[in-house]
Amino acid sequence: MSVSGFKLPSAEPCHFCDRLAKVPPRGLVAETELSATLVNGRQHQQGQVIVIPKRHAPTVLDLGEEEAVDAMRAAKRVARAMIEAYDMDGMLLYQNNGVASGQEVAHFHLHVCPQRFSSSRWGNEPPHIADALGRGFEPHASTWLSDAELDMVAERIRACLQR
Repeated sequence: MSVSGFKLPSAEPCHFCDRLAKVPPRGLVAETELSATLVNGRQHQQGQVIVIPKRHAPTVLDLGEEEAVDAMRAAKRVARAMIEAYDMDGMLLYQNNGVASGQEVAHFHLHVCPQRFSSSRWGNEPPHIADALGRGFEPHASTWLSDAELDMVAERIRACLQR
């Protein structure tokens, strides 16, 4: 249950908690005591990752202050590595809270999404906003990665974290 009172997507068990329970989690880019940065299994843009708290917290309002700060630090750190790992024209950070905002997994996750002028299928906003604006975003047209592909993308970004 969330402190937000928002209607949340229903999925039991939690997909992200299950993913974190695997040692090591598939597509692990980096982790701290409080969060994990994982390659997003559904790629809207090549190289997209998500930062999630290790503790189950459905929305941003359910995060503790330290978890919220840690998530942004992790996003900033991985963003720097992604600039080196991928040819990017920009970076999109987005996060949804509640079904009405397009949240699909009831576990806080901050998307860190490379943006490119040459490859965006829907424009420069988050996919659900593009859909609302009639820009033709089709969630099922996104690329789903295999476990091996998750790990390959993670390794590419991880190599740039070390520098």
